[in-house]
Amino acid sequence: MSGDQLKILSVADSMIAPATDAELIKPSTTRCLPPVVGPIVLRALDLLMPPINLRMPMMFKIALASSSAMREEFDKIVVKLKASLAEALELHPPVAGTIHTSPGDASVITIVCDGRGATFMTQVESRSYVESEHTLDGLSGTDLFGFDASKTIFGVKLTLFSCGTIAMITSMHHHAADLSSYMDFLDIWARLSRDDSKHLVLPESWSRDLNLTTPVAIPSTMPGILILPPSLGPLPMPALRMFDGLRWFIRDESLAQLKVDCLAYPISEDSWISSADAFTALVWGAMTRARHNIPTKTALFANNHAELESLGVAADGRERLGLGPSSTGSPTRFFGNLNLSLAVYTSRADLLEATLEATSRVARAIRKTIQDETTLEAIASRVAFIEAQVERMRPHTIDRIVLEGDCRSTNWSKYDMTEFDFGLGPSVKSVETTLGTVSTYPAGMFLIVQGKGGLVVATTVEKEADVLLRVDPLLSRYAELLSD
Repeated sequence: MSGDQLKILSVADSMIAPATDAELIKPSTTRCLPPVVGPIVLRALDLLMPPINLRMPMMFKIALASSSAMREEFDKIVVKLKASLAEALELHPPVAGTIHTSPGDASVITIVCDGRGATFMTQVESRSYVESEHTLDGLSGTDLFGFDASKTIFGVKLTLFSCGTIAMITSMHHHAADLSSYMDFLDIWARLSRDDSKHLVLPESWSRDLNLTTPVAIPSTMPGILILPPSLGPLPMPALRMFDGLRWFIRDESLAQLKVDCLAYPISEDSWISSADAFTALVWGAMTRARHNIPTKTALFANNHAELESLGVAADGRERLGLGPSSTGSPTRFFGNLNLSLAVYTSRADLLEATLEATSRVARAIRKTIQDETTLEAIASRVAFIEAQVERMRPHTIDRIVLEGDCRSTNWSKYDMTEFDFGLGPSVKSVETTLGTVSTYPAGMFLIVQGKGGLVVATTVEKEADVLLRVDPLLSRYAELLSD
């Protein structure tokens, strides 16, 4: 199905879809926890994140024969999830709170733990679920952009289809949490839902202060971050692709072979790379080659270097700062945004060369950047730089501190959404979905998620570049194009 058809379908769905029931779920009060005193002040790494809602899809299947039995089971599931969500909100006051922006200074953003709650939506469809007929935007119940302060920080929508499929889409405002904290919250909600509340581990503090040592000299520039002058005027919106970007699947065996093939071109004895480095280099190169050959390429926030290209890379700083999980399977010890938002710079010539040797060099550039920019000293310098710019640019901080990248990569493949066990009963099974890659993305972004037996990547380029990307000799050698 084409993107235009999906857009038409999305509009039609909104016109004929059954009404959505919505309820505000308040935090429970069973644990008598001490209140969070004062607002939580968002810090540098929070302010770097765009005001969007991170939406994650989970799919379940009710294995019952009759529609009445499926509806009855669905109603039980809704009751169970509402009760456990209330408990999870009590344990996570920021998620149940409200985001506030200072009227006179958009850079002063806080979360007030006022117990406002979360939005819980349900909808019942009279038709069967066909994945190719739906988008993440259409089923989520929340907008991509989180500009409306009247909306709750967290929301969830469950849609029951006549075949017994349940589409469960959760939404978390990015100013409140990055993906790691988001998944920690979902994990605790799932544990509470299946009555596994023993040994719950929560952050010792909800503060966003990382307690880093301030460097002797704060750098005047920082890779991956651009400071735009107020005189630039209103920032342009990126070119967005709605639902119709290309998607690819790389099997686990092909991913392993790609790494082996890249390692066949060693630069030095310690030039190790991960499979993720190799795959990111492969996709970045293919997208760059496709975009390089069209006249309509959009590059909003890049240095426009004569010989280099930049890739924005999300890197979690928790492990480096000793804030990772205290044990296997437990949540991390920091709730908020600790995405370091790095930038990899590499030769444009290497990206334009569709060979394994050139891809190997790009993969090593990615690995070296991650190693160099995630030391304690490098993290402290990055945070100090951003905080200094926040102070210098007031009240224009949100508008003028932007992330650099000719392309941007986001890798969510660490999380297998089918593994979230909410204890919904023996007749309800978790099923695979690639719905999360069918959404609205800016040109130049690629998103990698877990798939069954491999990885799925959504490659968003300008529409004119799709034709070239489809036939890229190196990408198509390792990955297969998913049907439109």
